[in-house]
Amino acid sequence: MAKNWAICVGINHYDNMPTLQYAQRDAELMRDYFLNEAGFEKVYLFTDNSPQINDAGKPFNSQPTYGTLQRFLRVRFNKEFLSAGDNFWFFYSGHGIRFNDRDYLMPADADPHPDGVEDTAIPLYLVTERLRRCG
Repeated sequence: MAKNWAICVGINHYDNMPTLQYAQRDAELMRDYFLNEAGFEKVYLFTDNSPQINDAGKPFNSQPTYGTLQRFLRVRFNKEFLSAGDNFWFFYSGHGIRFNDRDYLMPADADPHPDGVEDTAIPLYLVTERLRRCG
């Protein structure tokens, strides 16, 4: 039977950008849909006040900061764990930016100024590359 997993990220509060009103709610609603309607086995939730994630015996902070999201993508998606026919969804609600012809997701602590984007934002290509590693 196919496995269905997802990551949901919703960020309302930013250190260096305007606050959003509904991003966290959007991520929580998507998590609820994936779990309750679509029957997903696992949904990782990263929001302003989501609880800690325990995955395969490893605890992960669930705050949507640069370090937390980078660490999770690096550790969780380092090796294949899905098979043909399995699905992994990525949902993001929050600020994003295009800089130097690349698209970036902006974590809660990202710096939108030109000298800070590449050091504090998550390149979208990194997310897709890590998701490809899962199978």
